[in-house]
Amino acid sequence: MVAARNDEAAPLAVPEDVVKEITARLRRVEGQVRAIQRMIAERRDCHVIAQQMAAARAALERATVALMANSMAECIRPKAEGGVDQRELKRLTETFVKLLA
Repeated sequence: MVAARNDEAAPLAVPEDVVKEITARLRRVEGQVRAIQRMIAERRDCHVIAQQMAAARAALERATVALMANSMAECIRPKAEGGVDQRELKRLTETFVKLLA
C-alpha cells in the first residue's frame, strides 16, 4: 500500500484490477475530450459537440462511481487490526452524498 501524502487523509485502498479499470476509463474520457477539442477547432455542429460533451461527462461520472463504490467496499471490509475504519467510512459517505447532490 502507498503511504498517504500530506494533502490526503488516506491512500487509495482498492485492488489493482480496479485501479487499472478506472485508469482505462479515464484514458477513454481523455480521448473523448481531445476529440471534442478538435470538433470545436473545426467548428463542427454545436449539437454534436454538446452530445459528445455529455457522453464524456457521463463516462467520467461512471469512473467516479466505480472509484467510490470500490473504495467504500474496501473500507467496510473488516481489517485485521480492529474492524471497519468508521472515520474513513464516514468520509466516503459524505463524499458520495456530495457527488449525488
